Amino acid sequence: MTGGSGVPQGSGDSLCILCDVAASTIVECDAQVILIGHGAGLALAPRRHVARWRELSVAEQVALATRIGPAQALLETEGTTARVTLVETGGHVHLRLDPPLAAPGPLPGMPHDRPLISGGDDALHAHLRPLIDRAQAIDLSVSFLMASGVRLVLPHLRDLLDRGGRLRLLTGDYLGVTEPAALRLIADLEGERELHVFQAAKIPFHPKAWMFTFASDGGALIVGSSNLSHSALTDGIEWNLRHVDPVDPAPLRAARAAFEALLLMPEVTELTPAWIDVYEERRIAPQPMITGAPMEAPEAAPTPHEVQAEALLALRASRAKGYGAGLVVLATGLGKTFLAAFDSATAARVLFVAHREEILTQAMAAFRAVRPRARLGRYSGEEKDAEADIVFASVQTLARDAHLTRFEPRAFDYIVVDEFHHAAAATYRRIIDHFQPGFLLGLTATPDRSDGGDLLGLCEENLVYECDLWSGIDRGLLAPFHYFGVPDLVEYSQIPWRSGRFDETALTEAVATQARAENALDQLAKRGGRKTIGFCVSRRHADFMADFARARGLRAVAVHSGATSAPRASALKALEDGDLDIVFVVDMFNEGVDVPSIDTVLMLRPTESPVIWLQQLGRGLRRSADKTHLAVIDYIGNHRIFLTKFRTLLKVGPGDGALRLALERLNDQLIQFPAGCEVTYDLQALDILRSLIRQPRDGEELAAFYRDFRERHGTRPTASEMQHAGFNPGRTGHAGWLGFVTDMGDLSEAQRAAWTAHRALLDEIETTRMTRSYKMLVLRAMIEAGEFPGRIAIIDLVDRVARLARRNPQIKTDLSVDPDDTPRLRAVLMQQPLKILAETDWFRLGPGTFETTLADVENTALTALASELVDWRLLRYFQARDVVFDMPEGTSPVEAPEDTAPAPVAPTKGLTLWHEYQRDQIAPHFGAVFNTGSWNAGIVVLKGVRAMILLVTMDKGSMSVGGHYADQFASPTRFVWQTQTSTRCDDLRGRIISGAEPGWTVHLFLRKSKLRDGRAAPFRYAGPVSFAGWEGEAPMTVQWDMAEPVPRHLGALYGVEQ
Repeated sequence: MTGGSGVPQGSGDSLCILCDVAASTIVECDAQVILIGHGAGLALAPRRHVARWRELSVAEQVALATRIGPAQALLETEGTTARVTLVETGGHVHLRLDPPLAAPGPLPGMPHDRPLISGGDDALHAHLRPLIDRAQAIDLSVSFLMASGVRLVLPHLRDLLDRGGRLRLLTGDYLGVTEPAALRLIADLEGERELHVFQAAKIPFHPKAWMFTFASDGGALIVGSSNLSHSALTDGIEWNLRHVDPVDPAPLRAARAAFEALLLMPEVTELTPAWIDVYEERRIAPQPMITGAPMEAPEAAPTPHEVQAEALLALRASRAKGYGAGLVVLATGLGKTFLAAFDSATAARVLFVAHREEILTQAMAAFRAVRPRARLGRYSGEEKDAEADIVFASVQTLARDAHLTRFEPRAFDYIVVDEFHHAAAATYRRIIDHFQPGFLLGLTATPDRSDGGDLLGLCEENLVYECDLWSGIDRGLLAPFHYFGVPDLVEYSQIPWRSGRFDETALTEAVATQARAENALDQLAKRGGRKTIGFCVSRRHADFMADFARARGLRAVAVHSGATSAPRASALKALEDGDLDIVFVVDMFNEGVDVPSIDTVLMLRPTESPVIWLQQLGRGLRRSADKTHLAVIDYIGNHRIFLTKFRTLLKVGPGDGALRLALERLNDQLIQFPAGCEVTYDLQALDILRSLIRQPRDGEELAAFYRDFRERHGTRPTASEMQHAGFNPGRTGHAGWLGFVTDMGDLSEAQRAAWTAHRALLDEIETTRMTRSYKMLVLRAMIEAGEFPGRIAIIDLVDRVARLARRNPQIKTDLSVDPDDTPRLRAVLMQQPLKILAETDWFRLGPGTFETTLADVENTALTALASELVDWRLLRYFQARDVVFDMPEGTSPVEAPEDTAPAPVAPTKGLTLWHEYQRDQIAPHFGAVFNTGSWNAGIVVLKGVRAMILLVTMDKGSMSVGGHYADQFASPTRFVWQTQTSTRCDDLRGRIISGAEPGWTVHLFLRKSKLRDGRAAPFRYAGPVSFAGWEGEAPMTVQWDMAEPVPRHLGALYGVEQ
């Protein structure tokens, strides 16, 4: 006996499944008999280890026989019988008791539980869906595949692979019935799949079997007459037998063994793109009378609808003008991805880049429909197919140097960039700068440039075509909507906000409440339709809402990426068929959902991005005979992020002033919505919106937009994004754009160090005169080459400038020579921008090279800041240039003075913060010549370098005049200064003070009193200051923000409260 277990003694050398059983599996045990759990049934054995029944004593046989009935009773239910089998293999004789043979009840979702699936009204497809949804592995063997059949099961097989399941497929090429298009559809699947083909040149191949392995409770087998075609799966008369493993595992085991044997046959080979190509070339179209295969009409090739056709014409016209890149704005539901597939149809190699796997999957389906013979490949996660005709790449994977450098710059003829969030802009820029395609197409659903990471900027500022949501509805291509904005009572101000979004855990706790769920279902009953998608904040929130809705009698499921999710494809099918009322989802339904009859969208979550909000709204905008309009129920909470929805819905421009005006126009019913659309806000929701709109003081609209952008996206806007929003980043009222960003506290430590160390260079880039784009093109070429700071060969520099000109006709027009004429272009660059830049302190022109003189060999922070300024200067230059071209003769651009001012020299050279300087020592630091007449005043204006010098004496008691001026520190970083009585807001000094004059800097020098030991006291340099506001006029009281706080040891001297 084994120690203390009551288990019979083992047989010695090898383990016995009865003698060495774990104590936990013992059901009963006495002196002669042991009863243990065995698989799904039981095993009844003698305590003595013998191999044969006849070796047992009569007493042992009687003891076993008398225990059979009680043991059967443990397994049986009324009307069933547990089978008993004598087993004399394995060394220890025993009686195996299997569960009753009666078939189990139908699996969830199965139309019935009868063994025979007879086709026609009893379609095989309806039985396959729930089995695929339950399976963790599928082995499939069919004699042929047709595209029509593959498309029916493809979404469900994709769900299987997405949740980590396994698919093994074996099909055949007998008589050429299998369609190459069907093979390519299957080959496009991503995940753990093994695809094989039986080459039936000598042996016919006719098996039709599905083998399902479940995570628990065994599996199932379907064997019969159905191949993978539309008719075989739907309305054809096909007989298939279904067998579920718990009834009897033997048939499924036999089928699996036979499948394994098939895979080992020499006729079986791996299904690869190359094999498909060869097969398509040798295939002879099958004759149904010979093959017996069903006749199915070939699938119609997709064709562009009217908006796509217009966009295609616009793209061709844009390329004819010389553009190598362009942006197209198409509302969700109008087929952006299909447009890209149509436009790139003649390109040999295409790269499609996106940030989400769902978008890549959707894009592959669209391109496969348009280009059925192309080889498609994924470049993300585990899949790295770099050789495909069309590569679908995850930006997170491709942007890594190890992957990006695998591709030659000219590897692709056409690149598609799908819309992306602002935070990903630098990553996309790295990819775009690496490649040199024939054309780059940017796609977005919203013209809101504040959310798209400046996709327009990456597309050479070339907006090719636009058809937004309102236009799509007016043209009858999208369904009209009835929008209801309802108040959200969640206290969002108490939920942590990090990196441009709410903390998911805290947000879930706040929204997954019974009161809010009850309100949502009340709103749905009052305003909604019959088929609803509800967008939730998290998987837990979606599960909570689905449970709550089911408890209230609704047919509801939750779909997300977690283990508790309902199958995605089957949930959509059930919603489309009317078998579900509502599907609660998280972000995974933003793209690629094709359920035209969805008639209600329930927005249960705050949305940080106009792109995402429009994608969610677009899920219900497909037209359908079953609906007259889409109902949109949208919660409005007490956080400024909810203004994103309002701004996007009403097409409101940047700034709170525009929001204020739109709200007034909405309240006065002055907004004309597309035909059939209605927008209704609950009065409490309107009050919430009003409370969220800031009331900025005069001149603070730019700062208000900046703060709002930063709050929504978790990062600051770039100078180009500010320019797109209608602001001039050069006119911030601070020390230029980067001075403003610094004052807003948004430069990283490395960037701040770069700005401090190289401020003069960055100021020069920001303010240098531009009569042509040449200087900025040179800097852009150095940046793209990774040689800023650094050294670049002139030949490389010329080639990169030419490349910039080839992809942007504006640049090409601005150059005075043909960019393909390398000698002339080199001469122009040598004579103009390179020579001019080399005359500054920061660049050097050498034999065959052009380089920076900076000590930094590599400074990524400096490169990023310079790149931002260069992009903005080019954008602003070409915007202004376009305005000039469009204006009547004799007129001038409004902001022409910015380009006509003299070029400044590097200011503040050698000055150290809080060091003391006499007046005559200050002038040389600004490239000025000291003279008593000019420098004896309190304000010195140096037009040549666009600098204003403030020489302030704090204690004016010792001064002969001006004792009424009040100058003091309000805080260590805020200085209050009063101008002379002659200074006015609209004169030159006033405009310089407020920042209305572009490119000017203001520098503050302080001293406590006029005299020190009977002589003129020196001034301490307090650094550049930024305009923070003013009041009054002649004189004005101005508030200045300091770049650095007053040092503690000087605080008492200047009366600063630390």
